[in-house]
Amino acid sequence: MNFNENEFSNSIETIPKLWNIGHFNDIIKEVIAGDWGKSEIEGNYTKKTFCIRGADIPDLKENFVSTIPIRYILQKNFNKKHLIENSVVIEISGGSPSQSTGRTLFITNNLLNQYNHDLICTNFCKSILAEEEYSYFVYFYLNYLYDRNVMFAYENGTTGIKNFDFKSFFNNFPIIIPVKEELVTFNKICELFFDKIYKNIDEMNKLSHIKNILLPKLMSGEIDVSNIKI
Repeated sequence: MNFNENEFSNSIETIPKLWNIGHFNDIIKEVIAGDWGKSEIEGNYTKKTFCIRGADIPDLKENFVSTIPIRYILQKNFNKKHLIENSVVIEISGGSPSQSTGRTLFITNNLLNQYNHDLICTNFCKSILAEEEYSYFVYFYLNYLYDRNVMFAYENGTTGIKNFDFKSFFNNFPIIIPVKEELVTFNKICELFFDKIYKNIDEMNKLSHIKNILLPKLMSGEIDVSNIKI
């Protein structure tokens, strides 16, 4: 489904009192570049990190287990660029003719704990820190626009890798911004939503691990279940 400008114009006429029309940059306090570092320890590149790529985002949304590469970066870069709770990772390079750039991942404490908080994103992504109370709002708004194929209009690059012109997008794309006070309830719902998702993911991973241990033993006959009545 594509973004409809008339639909947006009509929504402007019905926005609640005190809400505003603005741009993402109005509610974003910092955009942090990613890093790629080295594949092994080299010189001062000694800080071991897990580095999220755009290709990792779909798996991380559905499952903690992902083939996130391990990279070694400068400690001073890690101090500035490591991912923190409530940041939003956005893909700025990659995509395909049928898939735009701009995929996003919300960083929760659950996710950070899986990787001992040693998480960064690649230099093909950026980390967004929103103003207080606006993190969930920014994340879900970006997801909504991505699903409506909006990001295609903000891509450049003729052949090979496409680049997302995030500066132009954040500065110029019009959005409806609610007042901060009205996001408190929304944020509480989002926290419950994410907590439930990651608890389910954790439970599924544990069950998958148990299955992988038991199945070979069952197939080899090491565990005899012939006398079990169901």
